[in-house]
Amino acid sequence: MNRSERRRQEAIRGRGAQQADSFALRTLLEEGTRHHQAGRLSEAERSYRLALEMTPGHPDALHLLGLLAYRANRPDQAIELITQAIDASPSNALYWFNLGVVSQRAGRKDDAVRAYERALALNPTYVDALINLGNVLKDLTRPEDAVRAYRKALALNPGHADTHNNLGVALKEQGCLSDAITAYREALRLKPSHLEALNNLGLALLETRSIDGAIASFERALAVQPAYGKALYNLGIASIWNGDDRRAIDCLSRAAQAKHNHGQPVAEGVVYRSRLKHDIEQVRYLLSRRLLGPEVMGYLQALEHLDRSLSAHHPDRNRCSIEPAQAAAIAPSFNRFLHLAPCDRLLAGALNPALDVAEVEARYLGRQPEVTYIDHLLNDEALAALRRFCWESTIWKKDYENGYLGAFLGDGFATPLLLQIAEELRLKFPRIFKQHRLTQAWAFKQDNARRGLNIHADAAAVNVNFWITPDEANRDPDTGGLVVYDKEAPRDWNFAAYNSEQNKPKIMEWLKESGAQAIRIPYRANRAVVFNSDLFHETDEIHFKDEYLNRRINITLLYGHRHQD
Repeated sequence: MNRSERRRQEAIRGRGAQQADSFALRTLLEEGTRHHQAGRLSEAERSYRLALEMTPGHPDALHLLGLLAYRANRPDQAIELITQAIDASPSNALYWFNLGVVSQRAGRKDDAVRAYERALALNPTYVDALINLGNVLKDLTRPEDAVRAYRKALALNPGHADTHNNLGVALKEQGCLSDAITAYREALRLKPSHLEALNNLGLALLETRSIDGAIASFERALAVQPAYGKALYNLGIASIWNGDDRRAIDCLSRAAQAKHNHGQPVAEGVVYRSRLKHDIEQVRYLLSRRLLGPEVMGYLQALEHLDRSLSAHHPDRNRCSIEPAQAAAIAPSFNRFLHLAPCDRLLAGALNPALDVAEVEARYLGRQPEVTYIDHLLNDEALAALRRFCWESTIWKKDYENGYLGAFLGDGFATPLLLQIAEELRLKFPRIFKQHRLTQAWAFKQDNARRGLNIHADAAAVNVNFWITPDEANRDPDTGGLVVYDKEAPRDWNFAAYNSEQNKPKIMEWLKESGAQAIRIPYRANRAVVFNSDLFHETDEIHFKDEYLNRRINITLLYGHRHQD
């Protein structure tokens, strides 16, 4: 055999070996993918790593390992592996798309935008990348860009109901209510049982004051899924607007029962020490009033034991992880309404009949932006009933890091008396509330050894914030109330921007640059602060006695929608 023939034979053998290696590599990747899809993650990882041993740096193997890490809830490792795959094969649009997916789920939204945009640069008709880009842009409060992405996706796939619904959300964020309603209706034409679109359509119709249409939309959602909490809550709000308080309270109470009266362990294995402290105090108070019986003693002891344990091991923390056995010990009563005090309508009315309507309205409208306060808001009977309800009812289930506890309309705070107060206020001061209706209400109960609410604004037209704890609880009558800043939040800031603790530095910098002045309104029992909801505000420093009945309780009523005339 001459030299040229030997070279030809060696080349043939080399090609055969390469083909065999390629076949083995493909087999490993396919095998790994089958394990991956079947949920056998350790077997899938073994196959992918064997593929990488055979061909180091192979982009498909790196990409698949990245997806495996993502499924195993290791987002940082997933991003690193998919990035390595992209380094080896930068023109693969799928790699960029999945880098966007992992980055988005990991909270790296700006990185996700860049990844989706690179995927689209490589494949402009990549519909899923357009949809996901729209979603992340919406989350980044860039509704105009989100709308553009959604419209491009729908031009390629007009039959995608979810995208029409998301387009509606972005359009509503822009203030384009009519276009949003059109988008929701198109989503429902494509998928009549689309729960989110039914709920979102109802909200948009309610905002345009189409109350009957809103109620019908929420009812359709509940016909599809009777336990759909969002629609149940929103039907409650729409029923308030419709003057049907009985139905409103029924809907809101059912929503609260589903959320908080189930007796299951805490979902994330986490409790707040401030909640334990409050619940121990409240159960002891209810026992002393004979509103609870000896059957709760085991629960009280479990709370006290857990509180001592967390105080010993985490003295500087409020939010603490707990073991499953600890969660199980308090579960039967921690997520229960052990007692709900009556809080009925008052035949003689709830507001103080001596309120000077003309004087209050003149003070409110005479200051721009609008802010004033009303002393002696409620009559004695209403104030006493509201205090009793807040002291006795075990509705305080929403925890905050600062140590205060919340109860919203959908958490058990919806009572006939509260709705009566809200409606009487609206009707008594028509020049303040105009056509605005109640959109939300809540109460916060403060841990007097901790801080109050951080600076924020609210998504409404008019805010009423009133206090019901007796004045004797407040050690410093010059503080304990509310600080309101006399500059409205920028119109292009959305709820996430003006109602987020993470945005406090941005808010404070903006207030400084705009020359905002602080209006400090001291605490008084039965005093209401009424102001334009676009104004940033925060709880003043508090110096209340650290005892159960002395906890500072404030109640907030929101009316109308932001920038709605």
